[in-house]
Amino acid sequence: MKITSATDTNSIVTTAADTDETVTGTGFASALSDELDKTQPLEQIFQKAAQTYGVDESLLKAMAKAESGFDPNATSKSGAMGIMQLMPATAKGLGVTDAYDPEQNIMGGAKYIASLLEKYDGNVSYALAAYNAGSGNVDKYGGIPPFEETQNYVTKILGYLQDGGVEIPDEWARVAVDDTQSDASVTDALRELFTREDYEAFLQLFLERLMLRMDEKKEDVSVQTAQEDTTDQTSDAYIAYRNFGNTNRMAVYLKPVEEA
Repeated sequence: MKITSATDTNSIVTTAADTDETVTGTGFASALSDELDKTQPLEQIFQKAAQTYGVDESLLKAMAKAESGFDPNATSKSGAMGIMQLMPATAKGLGVTDAYDPEQNIMGGAKYIASLLEKYDGNVSYALAAYNAGSGNVDKYGGIPPFEETQNYVTKILGYLQDGGVEIPDEWARVAVDDTQSDASVTDALRELFTREDYEAFLQLFLERLMLRMDEKKEDVSVQTAQEDTTDQTSDAYIAYRNFGNTNRMAVYLKPVEEA
């Protein structure tokens, strides 16, 4: 990228930036846009989670629909977060540092349900009940607890699976990746496409424009001060004061008081 400057007859500096297509291939604007558009299909995250933890992908999607409707920003009244509605303590125990990051959340949820399936020997109903109400309640009641919410939760997800599974809505088909990853990618792109020479040229142009603005400000202040001085000297109060000082009456006011 080449940065150039020009000064017109009024001392106004203008800048221009030309992208060198031979250097970047796709151009600075296009490359930066690609880096900023850091999204990925939610489908791929579920596939990765299913393969990583050996859980049926359809089960994970059915849980996500029942938990949050695939909304990565969902938060329940009890504080459960993200697509798989992980509670803060559960998320921390699973190593999830950002429960609103779709990939971390889904991977954490898959890891959790996988451990529950192992605990209950592959019994999906018991594992789902434990996911919703906690393993302690499942163990206490020897199965699905007599909680309406938990029973409806298990029935809903099993119904999704019997109906052939669920599809991810277009609204959440693509989700943003973690902000820190995106920031790092943008930084790398800028370092690659915005050279040191470009940076030095930018600073030079910035300083030139700053000095010009400061000079204009000084001129405005000088003109304003001169106008104020002129106004003060031609005001009625000033004229009266000047005339008063030019009369002999001033001596009367300044004459010391004689002692009696």
